[in-house]
Amino acid sequence: MTEKKVITAQAQGHNGPIDLEIGVENQEIVNVDVKKHSETKGIFNQVFSKLRNDILDNQSFDIDAISGATVMSDAILKSAKDAVEEAEVKIDSKKKDIPHVTEELHTDVVVIGGGEAGLVAGCRALKLGKKVILVEKNGYLGGATILNGSNVTATGSKVAKNIFGDEANNDTPEKLADDVRRESKDTNVPELTNLMANNIGDAIDFISEFAGLEYRKAQTQTPEHSVERQVELPTSSSYEFITKVAKAFEEKGGQILLDSRVEEVIIDGDKITGIVTEGKHKTTKIFASAVVLASGGYGANTKMRGPESQGLYYYGPMTSTGDAYQFLAPLQLKTRNLGWYKVYPHGVETEPGIAKLTTYASKLATDMGAIYVNTDGKRIVNESDVYAELRDAVLKQKDRVAFLVMDKRTWDEFYKLLVLHDFSESEIADYFAKDGKSNPILVKGSLQEVAQKAGIDVAGLSETVQKYNDYAKQGKDEEFGRDSKFLHEYEGDEFYIIEQRDRFATTLGGFVTDADLHLQFENGNKLANVVAAGEVIGGANGHDSMPSMMNSWGISSGFVAGKEAAEISEN
Repeated sequence: MTEKKVITAQAQGHNGPIDLEIGVENQEIVNVDVKKHSETKGIFNQVFSKLRNDILDNQSFDIDAISGATVMSDAILKSAKDAVEEAEVKIDSKKKDIPHVTEELHTDVVVIGGGEAGLVAGCRALKLGKKVILVEKNGYLGGATILNGSNVTATGSKVAKNIFGDEANNDTPEKLADDVRRESKDTNVPELTNLMANNIGDAIDFISEFAGLEYRKAQTQTPEHSVERQVELPTSSSYEFITKVAKAFEEKGGQILLDSRVEEVIIDGDKITGIVTEGKHKTTKIFASAVVLASGGYGANTKMRGPESQGLYYYGPMTSTGDAYQFLAPLQLKTRNLGWYKVYPHGVETEPGIAKLTTYASKLATDMGAIYVNTDGKRIVNESDVYAELRDAVLKQKDRVAFLVMDKRTWDEFYKLLVLHDFSESEIADYFAKDGKSNPILVKGSLQEVAQKAGIDVAGLSETVQKYNDYAKQGKDEEFGRDSKFLHEYEGDEFYIIEQRDRFATTLGGFVTDADLHLQFENGNKLANVVAAGEVIGGANGHDSMPSMMNSWGISSGFVAGKEAAEISEN
């Protein structure tokens, strides 16, 4: 007689509870399912999929955690094991000891890093007929990209022509490069900016065809860009980009090694002829003709952070630890601007020192007329100006926090984008339940109620909203000169307030290269067979990248690096 049972368990994840159901049949685990979670979807989906497969294969919860997500993995495994034991179900374990082995591989090109830049580089070299191995230290792909939206510039591409029609002719690589120069206040490295601007079109067309990506016009066209050029994938998420590109890479012959952290490089004069990676159960020596370094930034490494990051909230992956600066240290390579970061003004503090972004939702809210106020209830900025103006305004406020004030009409649309971009419905409900008593501040009620809950001066906010409504009626913002198309009277008597804190994830400094992307020694000579791509290079976007430009740099530099590596391997 078949005995079936469904056992429930709850683990504590990084962002909140993870509710599980374990299906058991005749002392065998037949399924493990997640009913609710608030984790970053792009990471969680990959981690849990592998964890579930390992549980079912081993018929045990005493298995390895997933690299890069150890805390979450261990929490899931422990809670599930405890729940099964509490239900007095004995599982017939098939777990086998895994010996540690050493493997040696040979390839044309090895790519270090499984984020956006590394995957594009790998795909380009593969397309050019090379054997490519990509190594990633985590047990999942995506790097910092996995936390971003998918929006990117499409300047000069067939994709842009299909999306924007004749208006695409208004954009040129020169215009894009000039926008970068202007917004970065001439802190960019022109040759890298030009590389990005001149190649992003071909890069978008290439990866779209290679991986079957279908870009559309981005919902948000930000004012930093002088023309409409921003596109995104249907889900708006970079998770779609990472999964589709990785799938295409493997289907077309590329090899991906997860849980493969680079510990050592094999040096021969001005070349790196191989790398040594370590995983839980394997040491791998990979010998290659060419190396692409796409290992990402260092935002989570507090020892590498400069004064500029002090007091700001971090929202990037905790695995962005700048590993390359350690395993390449013996080479004494040249770096630039390691204290520079991309700071955004749209963060909510989910735990001390850690923030999640609301950029897309916040931009929509201000397009619909929402305003930013401080604890005195006073407006602080032209809400429809470029992000840098809001960022600087927030930095000037007490405790470096501002508040976005919305009516229900705006909140309903804001909420949809929160859920689309990495917030769960239960997570948002939990924030409301705090009722302003702890961070993050997210409250609703009458204008007086939300002001009191958020710690904002009631009289000051009431006066500000009345004054703003008058500006909206007359179609003229006498205080900050906001464009009349973004002025909209508040409707109804239900208001919503959410905190907005400056936060960072992306590091803007990095290794020095010129337009051929070769890493350089301190004396100016170049590593002959090593090129870099993505966030590990400093300079392309200067000290303040525009929205969509880090994705643009990752994709374009990966595209160029892949071709360069393929050519190196032929020599």
